[in-house]
Amino acid sequence: MAHIGAVQITGLGMSVLDLTQVVDAFPSEGGVTRVLASHLGGGGPVPTALCAAARFGASAAIIDRIGDDWRGEILHSDYLRHRVLTEALQRQRGESSALATVLVRQSDGERHILYEESTATPLQSDDLPNTLLSRSKILHLNGRHRAACLPATECVHQNGGLVSFDGGAHRYEGSLRELFPHVDLLVVAANFADEAVGKAEREQQLVRLGQWGARLVGITDGINGSWFRTSEDEIFHQPAFFVPNLVDTTGCGDVFHGVLLASIVRGSPWRECAQLASAAAALSATALGGRGYLPNRQEVEERIARSNET
Repeated sequence: MAHIGAVQITGLGMSVLDLTQVVDAFPSEGGVTRVLASHLGGGGPVPTALCAAARFGASAAIIDRIGDDWRGEILHSDYLRHRVLTEALQRQRGESSALATVLVRQSDGERHILYEESTATPLQSDDLPNTLLSRSKILHLNGRHRAACLPATECVHQNGGLVSFDGGAHRYEGSLRELFPHVDLLVVAANFADEAVGKAEREQQLVRLGQWGARLVGITDGINGSWFRTSEDEIFHQPAFFVPNLVDTTGCGDVFHGVLLASIVRGSPWRECAQLASAAAALSATALGGRGYLPNRQEVEERIARSNET
């Protein structure tokens, strides 16, 4: 993979084909539910973060193994459409790729997800593209392909890169803690923080999350905004941006991560990175699907400017 050259953000995660459907109400029994709108496209926390980062101007690459089925074809094409490098995206013959049906309640954007795992074999340490990892400024992961996670972090750290971890809502499990000492950028959802370090004031949770030594720890909490603590013990709150025409919150957290990382590799100050990420997440909620609207840097900056004018 020497021809890839330096990559700013490399993701190790699970690619998922998302079928997002808007409904009046979630079904509670047998029958027929009318779909008001639908969107089919690539998904998954780490993959969508990479697509958001690439749209924002960063170079990005995915490390994953998917099936060689029709789902895999769509996933591969979607990466190419978003200019995410796929040289480390393996296709396993005879296996199926992951599929998620995301039901979105029209009244409030609440989601219910039906998930089918990929049958492709999870990546092991021997499957890692070490040349790519050694040339990456940031490795972004969320614990998928667990056996490959620690070796990947070691490779990145040996070559001066940073490791980012996305702790998604309802995704906490105790075994993830083994990754935390190897993470430089630890940003998790409020629900994840509650389970990982116990319920408390956000500032206190940030201190607890900082015990593993990350340079930046953060907690995202939807419309309540996000909280951050740096290795210099600076704590700050980033308010969420108002979304007057909210359509779908699927992927908002992933877009937040992608733009946060893209801003970090550009060398922006922590507070600016958080503000850009928050504005991008708000914009992404105005379209259906996790990648329905991935804003570029100019669009995000214009959204911030409009907010400053009011």
